[in-house]
Amino acid sequence: MRTLLRWEGRFTPADKAASDYVLLPFEVPPGIARLEVRYAFEGQGRPDAPSVIDLGLFDPRGTAFLEGEGFRGWSGSARAEAILTPRAATPGYIPGPIFPGRWHVILGLYRIAPEGCPVTVVVQGAEEEGPLPHPPPPPPAPFSPRPGPAWFRGDLQSHSHHSDAPGSLEDLVAAARRRGLDFLAVTEHNTVSHFPYLAAWSGPDLLLIPGEEVTTYYGHMNAWGLPRWLDFRCRTAEALRAVIAAAHAMGALVSINHPKTDGPPWEYPLALPVDAVEAWQGPWPLRNHESLAFWERLLRAGRRVVAVGGSDKHQDPPGEEMPFYQVGHPTTWVYAEALTVQGILDALRAGRVVITADVEGPWLTLTAERDDTTWGVGDAVPPGGPVRVRCRVEGGEGLHLRCLSRRGELAFVPVDRSPFEWTAVLDLGEHGYVRAELRGVRHFPEERPEDLPMVVMTNPIWGAPAP
Repeated sequence: MRTLLRWEGRFTPADKAASDYVLLPFEVPPGIARLEVRYAFEGQGRPDAPSVIDLGLFDPRGTAFLEGEGFRGWSGSARAEAILTPRAATPGYIPGPIFPGRWHVILGLYRIAPEGCPVTVVVQGAEEEGPLPHPPPPPPAPFSPRPGPAWFRGDLQSHSHHSDAPGSLEDLVAAARRRGLDFLAVTEHNTVSHFPYLAAWSGPDLLLIPGEEVTTYYGHMNAWGLPRWLDFRCRTAEALRAVIAAAHAMGALVSINHPKTDGPPWEYPLALPVDAVEAWQGPWPLRNHESLAFWERLLRAGRRVVAVGGSDKHQDPPGEEMPFYQVGHPTTWVYAEALTVQGILDALRAGRVVITADVEGPWLTLTAERDDTTWGVGDAVPPGGPVRVRCRVEGGEGLHLRCLSRRGELAFVPVDRSPFEWTAVLDLGEHGYVRAELRGVRHFPEERPEDLPMVVMTNPIWGAPAP
């Protein structure tokens, strides 16, 4: 092995204040077939470490923001080393030619202790490919879409060892199949090394959606349906707006993730043109009332932003599966024309989305009717007078139905039979929208409706103001 870079330095809070990311250049001579990158920082691997520094890599094709054609991988602080060869790479990194020229190690200064943090980086190269660090991606498999229209159930946020989960991507996909999901978005942190495997492992029983969790130090954002890597190096609202525009230009949708305490919270402005908000992440008690309130603030401000759910499951190692927290906790249902990536994206964009606590359980249907026309979640009711809003609950005996509009709570009623229906006549031009929730059992009379656990929630049916 030939040493291509040996760097030692110390980062201080002033360095982070100047920039969140640092590029370390090194030269790769012709004939190199294997790169090994290792780094260490004070406290590395400790959950209570006062400093956290992330790791990534660019090749000579470029490092420019939004034009980083040379992106070759990112592992955050989950790994101390990365290996690249032409045929395979450490998960999180992209195999391919080891181009001669100037490469860059990228270090992300996520958190720096007041006293600073020493860091060491070593890059070595070899002319022989050597043992492969990971099985190469298989060739893409032919995919036959399942036709609709139908309600398809899935999960819009999940992770494997291609980012910071201990379990493998193969195990994550197998878990989704066992759970009976129709689709699964795999949204690794800041990398797309998993995309070739998704193309090979999708089937008519499970659609795997390529995604990336744009993991900045000021909030997280999912992007679904990407064809390639999306830059994550955002510090300002202007930079994130440019990333959102780039995602939209690629046909992808973006969603604010888990905007709540320890989510981490969303520190960017609310006015950014996102398509969705992850209003429900993991089991409901995990501060999801904060994420729901965040989404409601957007609704009441007149934003037509779609609520989605995502387990944010970081796949467990074999034999360590947590039954109370799996993929599909919660389950996002979309009413799509077909089980294809484009079909799911179109349904999400239209807001035809219902979120349930699990893959099985009670169901809640929300409709609005006028004359011979019926509208469902995601639809906009044109002006023309009041509509009859109908909520139908199946399998929800003992729970509580809650109906809300921009004006606040319209109803909170116990569900005493199945099926159960509640109706009201509303002018949606005045109310702005109507949406419905199915909440848990009330154990004490003084419990507030918003404190009961969520079982099902719908997206709104929208009202158009009168001309």
